[in-house]
Amino acid sequence: MTILVDSVLLSGKKAIRARNRCHPIGLRGQPAWMIKQAAYEIGHSRRRVAPLVVIGIGYNSLFQHHRRRYDYWARRWDREAAWLLRVLRRKGAKQFVWVKLREPTPRTVPSSAVGELSLYSWYFPYVNERLRRLDRRRDDLVLANWTKVGDRPGITYDSIHLNTLGGRLMADLIHRTIRRETRRQARN
Repeated sequence: MTILVDSVLLSGKKAIRARNRCHPIGLRGQPAWMIKQAAYEIGHSRRRVAPLVVIGIGYNSLFQHHRRRYDYWARRWDREAAWLLRVLRRKGAKQFVWVKLREPTPRTVPSSAVGELSLYSWYFPYVNERLRRLDRRRDDLVLANWTKVGDRPGITYDSIHLNTLGGRLMADLIHRTIRRETRRQARN
């Protein structure tokens, strides 16, 4: 599989590789990787991707507070996500697992990270809304529900970046999502 990462999944790289040993894993990405940047870089690369692509990017999306100009930003997000999926298909992908964003709260982050919540995590529900919409429209994509699994304290060293336990939980979530989708497809 190919896993597209920004700093969040990159922080869980060791656990993800360990949990999915039976799959050769190619990690592509970098901290602060945006969807548009990923589509461009992958599209201009000679490298192919695996038939299964796990997408762990979206934390670096653009929206405005209080849903101002939400329609504009949502359309832009949708276009960029569709572009990324088209590029990945051209590069060899057939199936996608997109990891939903954690929606941190004062209860779920270390006390030293509570101040981060007002800076950027306010728009994570917007991204998850767009992901749910994308999932409803595509039969080649499933969501890994990090929003639900990540709704607990003690899994990040700030508001979103994974510590050791968070890395293991993320790796298990990806593994379970792939296994569940494989069984679903085998039944159909």
